[in-house]
Amino acid sequence: MIEIMNNTDSRGTQSIDRTIGVLKQVVAHGAHGLTVAELVALSGLERPTMHRIVQALERQGLLKRPTGSKRYVLGDYCRQMAAAFADRADLRTVCEPALKGIADETGNSAFLIARIGYETICLARVVGSYPVQVLTVNVGSRNPLGAGAGGLAILSTLPLAEQNECIRANAKRLRSYGSLTESTLRTLIRETQRREYAIIGHYNVPGVIGIGMVMRNAAGSVMGAITTSSIDSRMTRDDQQAAAISIAKHIASIQSSLDIL
Repeated sequence: MIEIMNNTDSRGTQSIDRTIGVLKQVVAHGAHGLTVAELVALSGLERPTMHRIVQALERQGLLKRPTGSKRYVLGDYCRQMAAAFADRADLRTVCEPALKGIADETGNSAFLIARIGYETICLARVVGSYPVQVLTVNVGSRNPLGAGAGGLAILSTLPLAEQNECIRANAKRLRSYGSLTESTLRTLIRETQRREYAIIGHYNVPGVIGIGMVMRNAAGSVMGAITTSSIDSRMTRDDQQAAAISIAKHIASIQSSLDIL
């Protein structure tokens, strides 16, 4: 049987898509938030439409506007949803043995990276034994998707349309990451897809090279990425390959736990 969607259904779906799109834009811009004018510019929607959307999201607790501010940030209900999701399983706990194993083998720090909208966030870090460590990425640090090894690995798994959406959304922010441009990022994506792990250096932190690899569950869904990084003198081509092998091995060691998340 062929189901025909009427105009009312179509308009309702479009409204939901627009509303979720607005929420994703606010998520992508983190604690800084966005004004209605900025949301209008990013979305291309009319200002009255945008007002209705943000007011609806505000009523539901998904957005809020701090006292004295014109900027919308995530509302308190988003924290409740995050807590409910975290209760299902703790990815940090699952990945801790892998992070420790990588740090022990390479001597470099290892990081657990997750995606939030157009950004990545560092969920956990284990410091390596080598005297010189790259510790500029702290737990809670956020970067544009693709600016670091974990984000590049995750970005490379997305469908082309979604990749382009992320790159366009972060275009202005990429300018603050050294010589990282949209064109360069697209080249890095292709290289990552070819070798099946990410290598990126000198953009986020000058003189530092990072290696990243995604983790997937049994359904094939990307759960996040594990990375390691060090100063370039400790990241020769052989070092890079050894790091990638170490990451892959330790991801495999926690695969059964990833499969139930």
